[in-house]
Amino acid sequence: MRFLIPVLISVCVVSPASAAVTLDAPTSVAAGAPFEIRFSGSENGRDFITIVAPDLPEGKYAAYQYARDKGVIEMMAPDEPGTYELRYLGADNGFPTLARSPLEVTPVTATIKTTETSAAGSPLIVEWTGPDHPRDFITVVKAGTPERKYGPYKYTKRGNPTELQTPEEPGEYEVRYLTGQKYYTLASATFTVQGTSAEVTVPDTVGAGDAFEVNWQGPDNERDWIALANVGSKPGEYRMYRYTHKGNPAKLRAPDEPGTYEVRYMTAGYSMLASTQIKVGDISASLTGPEEVVGGEPFQVGWDGPNRAQDYIEVIKKDDPEERYTDYAYTERGNPVELHAALVPGDYELRYRTGQSGRILATRAIRFAPPKSQPGELLVQASEHFDRVPDDGAVEIILDASGSMLKKQGNKRRIEIAREVLLDLTGETIPANTPFAMRVFGHKEKDSCRTDLEIPLSPLDVSAAQGKIRGVQAMNLAKTPIADSLAQVGSDLAGVTGPKLIVLITDGEETCGGDPAAAIEALKAAGIDVRVNIVGFAIEDDALKNAFRYWAELGGGDYHDADGAEALGDSLRRALQTPFDVLDNQGKVVAQGQAGGPAIELLPGSYRVRTREKAFLEVPVQIEAGGREVLTLEPQPGG
Repeated sequence: MRFLIPVLISVCVVSPASAAVTLDAPTSVAAGAPFEIRFSGSENGRDFITIVAPDLPEGKYAAYQYARDKGVIEMMAPDEPGTYELRYLGADNGFPTLARSPLEVTPVTATIKTTETSAAGSPLIVEWTGPDHPRDFITVVKAGTPERKYGPYKYTKRGNPTELQTPEEPGEYEVRYLTGQKYYTLASATFTVQGTSAEVTVPDTVGAGDAFEVNWQGPDNERDWIALANVGSKPGEYRMYRYTHKGNPAKLRAPDEPGTYEVRYMTAGYSMLASTQIKVGDISASLTGPEEVVGGEPFQVGWDGPNRAQDYIEVIKKDDPEERYTDYAYTERGNPVELHAALVPGDYELRYRTGQSGRILATRAIRFAPPKSQPGELLVQASEHFDRVPDDGAVEIILDASGSMLKKQGNKRRIEIAREVLLDLTGETIPANTPFAMRVFGHKEKDSCRTDLEIPLSPLDVSAAQGKIRGVQAMNLAKTPIADSLAQVGSDLAGVTGPKLIVLITDGEETCGGDPAAAIEALKAAGIDVRVNIVGFAIEDDALKNAFRYWAELGGGDYHDADGAEALGDSLRRALQTPFDVLDNQGKVVAQGQAGGPAIELLPGSYRVRTREKAFLEVPVQIEAGGREVLTLEPQPGG
């Protein structure tokens, strides 16, 4: 490649209707290269500078920039070599030329080198030379694709060599170096895509909700995955999946509903390389318990059922159209489970629900009689000296900015609402200088499971943190790596010796094949003092709400449901408040809440309020019939 030394030329044109205007610019520039233009003589902010062919009629223009930037602007030379002219055009009618300067655009060259053959869907390494101008890029297209067309690409600024993904359809292809403005091809190389195959092996039959293994053979390219789907459904439709890089065999979980399903080997581009069928058998359950219980009293429910992860028994009021539970217990806690009768008398129903889909396997009627005495209220609040985050602790926000956060909630997008709430949270709720970190996923790359630590652990700098929050934009088609984000908490908050409060804000399920429950259990098993609160934003799926609730309980925290902007703010504030349990005389937990939250109804009697952080002690309280006890949390000596 030849390099020409730019020569500056100053041209002055005096117009009777204006002051003298000057242009200082190179006379020779490489095609597509950025270059600097200096100008003087006019103060009209609507004047502009354009690059045109020398014979273009007066008053006409091509690419341009306004002459506003303190006497200097940067423009890009045309991609096509040849003779051009810089013109300074006035803003008056007809766009008179106030100054001009000749410009010679010289040719540039490039080279492309890649493998002659590549397996479908595999990484494709491309070595290149070229001008590397802004927006120049490397692309893969089918052989014979018309000029100035492109397919998947990477900007040359991303590095050399660059890595692309080989197309999944076998055949002849080209790698091209294209200029960033007009997409001219500077170099190309052909290669052949070879087909690939795969195989999946599964048990003939599994029980509904059972975990099972899938042995597979295949290319194991990045983002290849094993899917469980309905028979005959489209390749992109699935019920659950695991990426092949998670290991072989892949572990899946059968649906709760009996029937015949398909297990598939899928590529990142939704090509199905192999499939086989698996039969899912039915499951059932039954419940035993009292027919009537006095309001507020504990009672036991025996059960017989599959006892899968997240299966639970709930109590609902029969005439509640929203079917909100008044109490629940996971079956894995034992048999029988203990529940508490609601204080509002009436007809209720016990239900055995599966954790995966919320399918009801068994029901049993139960009646709650009026309580023996009028209940009282307990209101727990925190004094202004009571730190919700101890000096040796930290707060980490994990924000979902995946494609679903672009949906509108009312007249705003969900990500806009989340940003506004986080700005309020960091400006008013979390004290300045609190050890703080923020991780975001879904905002960098589409079709990606990337998760980024946007604010590394440091004392909360409100201005800097809010600048980062304002810059978070949700990205369409980005995925939701909840498990991978939670798994990073240990390294994100390394060095923090006290309690670590994690607040996950999400509007959807895990979509990267991870296991959030396993990620939380791994943190606890590693001895990390962590409390995971989950705020579900605009979640309508009851089974997903149950999954979030289950994960939060595993992490020693709570699940908060938010259906709009105001509820999201309230939920986040509650997630940062100190949680507490109310224990009866036998040491059993009879109620839970957060300091600063709503009052709790309790039957008259003696109780103890126990905060969940290690640093705080149990506080005795006495509840009187019809009374209201207010408990203010104060710092403990040495705490």
